[in-house]
Amino acid sequence: MKAAASFGTRIKSSEEAKGLLLYAADTPNTWKVAQLLEEMEIKYDWILVDIMANHQKEKSYMKHNPNGRTPTLIDFTVSPPFSIFESGAILLYLAEKYKSPLLPSTIQEKSEVIQWLMWQMSGLGPMSGQCMYFKRIAYPDTKDADTALGFSVKRYHKEAVRLLKVLDNRLEGRDFLCGQSKGKFTIADIACYGYAASHWWSGIDVSDMKNLKRWLKVLETRPATKAGVNIPGISVLGPQGPTFEAMRVDESVQKKLEKSAKDEGRDGFFGWKDFVKLFGKDKEAKPWTK
Repeated sequence: MKAAASFGTRIKSSEEAKGLLLYAADTPNTWKVAQLLEEMEIKYDWILVDIMANHQKEKSYMKHNPNGRTPTLIDFTVSPPFSIFESGAILLYLAEKYKSPLLPSTIQEKSEVIQWLMWQMSGLGPMSGQCMYFKRIAYPDTKDADTALGFSVKRYHKEAVRLLKVLDNRLEGRDFLCGQSKGKFTIADIACYGYAASHWWSGIDVSDMKNLKRWLKVLETRPATKAGVNIPGISVLGPQGPTFEAMRVDESVQKKLEKSAKDEGRDGFFGWKDFVKLFGKDKEAKPWTK
């Protein structure tokens, strides 16, 4: 998918920031915030966070995000500058600050959007993330993985499938998640898109989820989505590696990863080990374990 023109500008230091500053890594959680900023056509700056080098754990970063994760937004349009961490909280802050129609103003309509936002933050995101972790990071690097990790892999796979089916059922006869009749596009759709769109990396077959696939197709063609999923547009392995968006849409990259795993007797359990072997040989083969 070709990246659209973006309202974001890369900078190297927060001292260069002029308005909104997004600390970004190549993850679905960063995509959410970038997508909303692009939808609202608001100019913003962004700084790359190298999560492989644990930049998100540095004191200078954690004073803005005590959880040590990405993304983080700093609003320099107010004095003193205001920091927001957690992607869902950032979506709410931006939508309310700029009075965006992507967060309805009436209490019932607003509540419906927040319900689906909370569902994504507490369910779809974490369960998909655990599914990805056990399949793509832990399994390929664990001895006798079927015995050691079989329960965890099956548990998170089953739950991730269930949650995608919740989306699929919700979208029956609807264009979007919230709103009357066929619904209208809101931050709830933005929040759910990234993890749902990453079903290949999760190892989940969505071929029978027709409503979900239709919705994903509609969202991925939006210019703001095309721009947002390419912030930062730099692989966690660095310039030599494919971004998660490239892996999501490029079947040649998918086949290379799948073949690498199959050749090592891990059919269906391609993962970080293969990712590093093919695209980033100087990187850690089992990240985020510290």
